[in-house]
Amino acid sequence: MIQTNQAIRFTGKQQASLVQCKWEPSPLAADEIIGRTIVSLVSNGSEMGAYRDYSGGMKYPVETGYAAILEVLEAGEAIANVRAGEHVLALSPHQAYSRVKFNDYIPVPAGMKPEHAVIGRFPAVSMTSMIHSRIRPTESVMVTGLGIVGLMCAQVMQHCGYEVYAFDPNEGRRATARSCGLRHVYASPDEVPILKGTAGLAMDCSGREEAVYSLLANLRKGGELYLIGVPWYRSTDKFAHDLLRSIFYGYVQVHSGWEWSLPRHSSEFHPNSNHGSIRKAMEWIRDGLIRVENIYDSYAPSACGEVYAGIADGALTKPCVIFDWSSV
Repeated sequence: MIQTNQAIRFTGKQQASLVQCKWEPSPLAADEIIGRTIVSLVSNGSEMGAYRDYSGGMKYPVETGYAAILEVLEAGEAIANVRAGEHVLALSPHQAYSRVKFNDYIPVPAGMKPEHAVIGRFPAVSMTSMIHSRIRPTESVMVTGLGIVGLMCAQVMQHCGYEVYAFDPNEGRRATARSCGLRHVYASPDEVPILKGTAGLAMDCSGREEAVYSLLANLRKGGELYLIGVPWYRSTDKFAHDLLRSIFYGYVQVHSGWEWSLPRHSSEFHPNSNHGSIRKAMEWIRDGLIRVENIYDSYAPSACGEVYAGIADGALTKPCVIFDWSSV
């Protein structure tokens, strides 16, 4: 019987703690599971918005989290696709125990390491844009920003047959990208003059204006630009006129890369979905088609204060952080 829960909370601006919290002891519904968290995944981008209060006015404490692998402890009588002891991926917060509805979890492929399975959440972010795009693998693709979302984006598109050119000014990120099998990795599109005016698709995963300017300078006429990285704050002093001129005279189609423009679940006439992307990403990771070994570090939840501080100041060297809940 679960008596209390433990969870990571942002207790103030740039403050994170592991705290005791209440567990709701109500009876398990027929369409619910209760799971014990094995690992939970940190989003270096999304979670920083609340941690650093980019927009101002955040009211603390704040629940946080991105995805978790749960071991099923109990399953409601209507649950048929998982049993006690099996693992599921859920978009649950960083906490020791979670109660999840049937439509809100995805069974993990048998035998898959929890640390690898939970990373399946990240490829789905950019897969939405790839699914929407009309640009096919006969054309080159540029990806800027090789944090975890960009790293997964570049790997997914290369696996799907695109000629991918990946860019990041950070040499450590570039080295990680090469270790994952990406063939064309550079600091900037300026290093690849053959791209200018020929690339059909650009995926910005950095959220930085200077990256978008560099992509627009290299897209072909009528190319597509997807803005996947969140522009949390202004990073240049450039005027919008230059941006508008490049878009207008380049006939560029600009799209939001918001992942939830796909429905959460597939339906008869809408086969693509966010959960479908996560499911497929886990399969690709399991089969070694997307590489995730050595791209993450694991920490105990009690170390959350130093972990988020390290993300904020750029001190962590690997692109992905996972909390291991085995000690809680």
